[in-house]
Amino acid sequence: MGIQGLLPLLKTVMAPITIEELRDQTVAIDVYSWLHKGAFSCSIELCKGLPTSRHIDYCMHRVNLLRNHSVKPILVFDGGSLPMKIDKETKRARARKENLEWALKHEAAGNSFAAHECFQKAVDISPSIAWELIQVLKKENIDYVVAPYEADAQMAFLSINKLVDAVITEDSDLIPFGCHRIIFKMDKFGQGVEFKCSMLDKNKDIDFTGFTKTMLLEMCIFSGCDYLQSLPSIGLKRAYALVKKYKSYEKVIKHLRCTSIAIPPHYEENFKKAIWTFQHQRVYDSVKEDIVHLSNIPHDCDIDLEFLGPWLPQKLVQGIAKGDVDPLTKIPFQFKMAAIKRYRNMESSNDEQNIPLMVDESQETEAHIQHSNAMVGTSNNALRSEGQIIVATVM
Repeated sequence: MGIQGLLPLLKTVMAPITIEELRDQTVAIDVYSWLHKGAFSCSIELCKGLPTSRHIDYCMHRVNLLRNHSVKPILVFDGGSLPMKIDKETKRARARKENLEWALKHEAAGNSFAAHECFQKAVDISPSIAWELIQVLKKENIDYVVAPYEADAQMAFLSINKLVDAVITEDSDLIPFGCHRIIFKMDKFGQGVEFKCSMLDKNKDIDFTGFTKTMLLEMCIFSGCDYLQSLPSIGLKRAYALVKKYKSYEKVIKHLRCTSIAIPPHYEENFKKAIWTFQHQRVYDSVKEDIVHLSNIPHDCDIDLEFLGPWLPQKLVQGIAKGDVDPLTKIPFQFKMAAIKRYRNMESSNDEQNIPLMVDESQETEAHIQHSNAMVGTSNNALRSEGQIIVATVM
């Protein structure tokens, strides 16, 4: 996650910050990073589907820390799968599955320490887990938004449009995304480190004087990011040197073709797609209450933009943003959670009779998928929330 080695490279422009310095300000929060940390203490329960609220408690402790210091939080959740990250997400899912298998093997062998380590690596922070936290946020009247795709792009949208004063995250991707002010490594006491993009040209380790935002972005992509693997032997410092010398990715790639470095087929095309994903990914605009691009697409664009996240109907994206619709399956949570409850009741009943229960989840949800699609396509009232309008009040 993030641009490997970027934060250490910028340490001379990172400044300590305390939560008190954020008083009376609004901050966007990468809440999945909190959920992942909170899940460490209850990974076994989450992997086995057992009741637990420790991960929720962890997040709410952080939320209340902010509120107690008069800081207004907006929690930003990840949404649906982004086409540019399908391969990476597939690898992560495979790794979680393998770790779960090892966890169960270690547990069966009585090796609880090894099992616990593997359970921690196997936890999947799913939309259902996010939904549980959202129910608490609704009760506490805390603002939040579920991104149509990536939380990073959604937080960048809030920052670039000055809808928040800062972003709290652990992900260095927010720097190439163009966030103006980022708080990294904030702990349970409200202490962290602050990065401001306006300070970049004062960095001492490497000189960014004359670097544009686009050059910084291209440097990060060359070094390797979630959307494109780095070329062999191209790390962050070499990427910096190449971009500083040649000024644009096209000229850098042209130079590299004359070296011993093998350039994969379609690398230049995929590089451009990575740039566009950082600059134009689809996000939710709470003022328009609709899906928009992070920044405007050039008028002369003639390429398929599905890699930026497929367009979604307005009612569907509103339902996702409010946490009423699963961003992955596009099924309203009221149907999904009811199905889960029925399954658990059946499982409990069969456990009492010692009868194994086999359930085909695709059959269980097929009717809900069809119903959801019908609602999205035909009904203006299909995904109307019974709760508050989330985030629009603060933007």
